[in-house]
Amino acid sequence: MLAKVSQVGTSVGVIIPRYIAVEGGFTKGSSVNIEFTNNQIIISKPKTVREGWAAAFAQYAKEGEDAMLLPDYLDSEAVDLL
Repeated sequence: MLAKVSQVGTSVGVIIPRYIAVEGGFTKGSSVNIEFTNNQIIISKPKTVREGWAAAFAQYAKEGEDAMLLPDYLDSEAVDLL
């Protein structure tokens, strides 16, 4: 798709067509990552801080690696160690 670069203050911008914005989940005010690599501008959603954690923890549980390292309660001696 061919688009034009427009002046936006001292910067420039490109209008993202609605169907692309909807498909990509971009809304007004959304944060995006912008990269310029190999003569291409790549616009992507930022990754969330805990992206992939649920799948990783599910895999650990499946492998039996989800044992607690500390008990649910701590006695006075353990509190002193922390």
